[in-house]
Amino acid sequence: MENGKGDAIHIRDTVRGEPQRFFDAQGVDELVSISMALAQELWTVKERLTVMEAAASAKGVLLSDEIEHFELSEAQQAKLDADRAVFIDRIFFVLREQAEGIKSRDPAEPPAPEL
Repeated sequence: MENGKGDAIHIRDTVRGEPQRFFDAQGVDELVSISMALAQELWTVKERLTVMEAAASAKGVLLSDEIEHFELSEAQQAKLDADRAVFIDRIFFVLREQAEGIKSRDPAEPPAPEL
């Protein structure tokens, strides 16, 4: 990810300390965190898309038909697939952190079943 100036931005992928709990029911805090992460991602995409469409329209380029019929190259699809994996990891960050915290607290506990 870049900051618009070409500089790479590193998003921290670990949490220090105990996570704050707001709800008593197991999993509710995690679902709220996931929902908020999705909302942030969605708004960023919506904002960028609005700007791109406005900029293209200002230059006389209408993109809606081209977008509907555009086909990605293999390289573009591979990049999109890799970006999707990073996106999913970022969205489910809170669950991964919780799972890693459980692992580190009780090493004698048997591993979770494979899905």
